[in-house]
Order: sequence, then structure tokens, then C-alpha cells
Amino acid sequence: MSDNDFTEFSALVNPEGKANTDDLLAAITQRVTELMDTDIELLMSYLYRLDVLEVDIDFVLNKQKAVPVNEGLAKLIYDRQLLRQQYKEKYKQGPIEGWDEW
Repeated sequence: MSDNDFTEFSALVNPEGKANTDDLLAAITQRVTELMDTDIELLMSYLYRLDVLEVDIDFVLNKQKAVPVNEGLAKLIYDRQLLRQQYKEKYKQGPIEGWDEW
């Protein structure tokens, strides 16, 4: 992947390296909508690989009516990625001693 593949998302990040939540959600929603229209199997594969819980997906798809499906799935993706980032920060591991000796 080249840097050009991420131009759309790079524009969402401010100089401090932070992105606006609303803009990120809008970009994710747009991509989810595209995948729903063109390749739903690929979307489901992405959700699986991102570890979005099946029970949450089922709720968005079948049990709730308040939020459009594309927005609901986008929010699940955003929340899962946010949680992954929080776990990475919480369980950050320092350098492994002796690693350079290999």
C-alpha cells in the first residue's frame, strides 16, 4: 500500500496527530455503505477480522431500528478500533532486553 491509499484519511488528521471523531465516523460510514452495496461478504470478513462481536452485528442488523445499518456498523468498527488502541496503550510493552543481540 502506498501513502496515496490513505490520502482521504490523512486529511482527517490535524497537526497534533489527532482526528476528528465525526469526520472519522463519516469516512467509515461511507466505506461501509460502499461495501454494503458492492461486496457484503467482504464487509462481514472485515468485521470478523476486526473482532467486532457477532452479537453486536446481529443487533445492528436485525434488532434495532433507530440507527441506519451502515451507521450502526460504522460505529461498531470505530468503537472496536478505539478499544484496541486503549488496550495497546494500557498494556504497552517496553523493549525486550537482549533483542539486539540476535
